[in-house]
Amino acid sequence: MIGGLDLSAKEKNPSGACIYETLECRTLRRDEEIISFFEGAYIVAVDAPLSYETPWRDSERELIRAGYRPLPLSMEVMRLLHERASRLASSLPLIETFVAPMRTPLMELLTRKMGWNKHERDAFLASLAAKAYREGIAKVYGRNHPIYIAPRGFVEREIKKVLEGLRSGPRGET
Repeated sequence: MIGGLDLSAKEKNPSGACIYETLECRTLRRDEEIISFFEGAYIVAVDAPLSYETPWRDSERELIRAGYRPLPLSMEVMRLLHERASRLASSLPLIETFVAPMRTPLMELLTRKMGWNKHERDAFLASLAAKAYREGIAKVYGRNHPIYIAPRGFVEREIKKVLEGLRSGPRGET
């Protein structure tokens, strides 16, 4: 099983969780719910920092040079997010991702059709990063603190496959 997690800094706030193979996306809050949801996962990409170095790690500096705008780890919310992600990493096979570069207009169409909220949408995108990582095609930002991002063309192809599956129905019927 491949998963994606859009983690919130605090358990009282919603986190999105997605299992790629079944497109099951949920909004969860407590760490125990998240761990249970991903039980048996091969890999889960989390949109949260798994390492901490302020204000920027090598991976964020590379993202910034590539034109992206990650939040600095010197922000209190990012420190809290790192602490929570680190706790979950002791129970789940996590890799780090940054989903903003993977958002596309086509993703917004899929989000509406699936009825996902923004946390579930970002969890699906994180699951695409995990799939790209597993297939060895993820873009890697940083050497010391790697962040894995699915290439734009891969994201578009995967979204189109899901949309086509929605049009053809559960048995390929239209």
